[in-house]
Amino acid sequence: MSKSSEPIELIFARRLRTRRQELGLSQEALGVAIGIDESCSRTRISRYETGKSEPALAIAQLMAKALKVPVGYLYCDDDLEAEALLIIRGVGEADKLRIVETLRGCLPEGL
Repeated sequence: MSKSSEPIELIFARRLRTRRQELGLSQEALGVAIGIDESCSRTRISRYETGKSEPALAIAQLMAKALKVPVGYLYCDDDLEAEALLIIRGVGEADKLRIVETLRGCLPEGL
């Protein structure tokens, strides 16, 4: 899957749920990890994962940190680009620079 035709709130919801599950976190555990009261954390995270609510950017940033992903990963509308963000996040600064320079060399002129 590459460019998604999903609305951005559903892309966010899908990525949030998938990453949380990959890390083996419950909705409640994620909510508590970002400072939501335990009594309502599962419900709040569930609403974000179903697209019924969209978190403020500050909350999305907290979730991204807890999920060990860049916040852009949660919003990116292209699955390959989102995967690239994860790869780049996982390498050291010198390797990031090499990756970016290599990618720049692959771009058509003017971009």
